[in-house]
Amino acid sequence: MLLVTAWACLHFAPEQTGPTLLLTYFVVPQLWLLLTVPLLLVSVWRRDSWAMVGSAGAFALSFGLLGWQLPDAAAHTSPTLRLMTYNIARGAGGADALAATIRAQRPDVLCLQETNTLKAGVLDDLLRSLPGFQARRSREVVILSHFPMLASREDLLPTTARQLLSAELSVEGTRLTVLNAHFTTIPLRGGWLEARDSRRQQLAAFLRVAHAAPGALVACGDFNTPARGQVYAELGQNLRNAFDAAGSGFGYTFPSNVPLVRIDHLWLRDVRAVSAFVPDSRASDHRPLVADLALP
Repeated sequence: MLLVTAWACLHFAPEQTGPTLLLTYFVVPQLWLLLTVPLLLVSVWRRDSWAMVGSAGAFALSFGLLGWQLPDAAAHTSPTLRLMTYNIARGAGGADALAATIRAQRPDVLCLQETNTLKAGVLDDLLRSLPGFQARRSREVVILSHFPMLASREDLLPTTARQLLSAELSVEGTRLTVLNAHFTTIPLRGGWLEARDSRRQQLAAFLRVAHAAPGALVACGDFNTPARGQVYAELGQNLRNAFDAAGSGFGYTFPSNVPLVRIDHLWLRDVRAVSAFVPDSRASDHRPLVADLALP
């Protein structure tokens, strides 16, 4: 009953109150799975058929909340480009480790967040380690592209000093807008409803910029948003999530040492995701998210 109540809150009243906000952002699905395992084992030991059915159902529901994705076996489209989004945690892992992670995936387009590095020169060293890219930067977000950049713009992200950075690229004759963002997080120590309201303003600004961009769009970044809740639902009503469409595995991006949640995302409009995955890397406190994309 507790699990069903939690599921109902996540789906029908997410982020409406302090408790449901905390449930959305801080109670990871793995906890529910761990709670159901002892119930299932006890019911089997007692040979209680009704209890086994109930606990097996709870286990299946808990596993479903983990967000496991199977690869699309029918996806035969050749990708046009590979895009990576990566929060580099202010360069704490060092330019060499970050560059090695990026080069291993060979992205055509790279969106970085938290580039306001702890040590002077780390970002410059990183960019020098990635030749062939054109770069645009706005405060802590950076877009790098092997394709020609036709234009770029900055828009204010409300209630924060951060900016939304967008760049218009020419990809094999097709114009593609790439939008890079880093949303405010929900703090662990209070101020939850205020942070929720700030994030709603940031979401509204983000969607305004996305809707104003013509044609094909890839919107990526660190949204500090798990694959559940109101912000995720509203993004999904307007754009398509690349990992939901073509990902494999859980796709967890944070924390990098023991990933438990997917808070970094790639959102698409008039672009098809061919594949999406999360490489194993500990060069940052986030793992990068990579997607192979096909333009119309």
